[in-house]
Amino acid sequence: MAEDDIRTLADERRRLLGRLELERKQLLRNIEFCRIRDIDRPFIAEWSLKDIVGHLGSWEAEVVTALRELREAKRPGLLDFAPSSIDDWNRDHVERKRDLDFSSVVEQLRGGRTRLLEEVAAVADDELTSEGTVSNRLVRSVIDHERAHWHEIAAKLAGMAGASPSGPQSVPEKVTSGGEH
Repeated sequence: MAEDDIRTLADERRRLLGRLELERKQLLRNIEFCRIRDIDRPFIAEWSLKDIVGHLGSWEAEVVTALRELREAKRPGLLDFAPSSIDDWNRDHVERKRDLDFSSVVEQLRGGRTRLLEEVAAVADDELTSEGTVSNRLVRSVIDHERAHWHEIAAKLAGMAGASPSGPQSVPEKVTSGGEH
């Protein structure tokens, strides 16, 4: 591979990781503007802020597992996730964290990001940055998922109709659909 190609791939990796960091910072900024009562009370549809943060942490853990499976040359189970089971998956994972305090859920979110970055570091630049590869789709799904939720939070805080009346969603379709590489 030519040196320019290697540099281009490294630049693309930095951009992708920068977007990952940007979306997380925006999520945390929006959380800071929420009221304490929003932590445990319904905030967007029936979900509290703690539910949303826990949900994001659970999703990221699924992506970490999928990246680890790829590294071990296994087919990630996440690719076979049935979109029709999203609501059940959401309910199950939100319920698992209901009894935790908010700081524990936030710590799980932070720990999940550390594990995600460790897994991403093991992915080759071309696999991570090439459109349509499983690794690229997985990382982009985390970016898009976090963005969708912080947008909902921001809209709710602004009193705008953008806060989804149907509640948050989980697995972005582009992970479970599309071609594999």
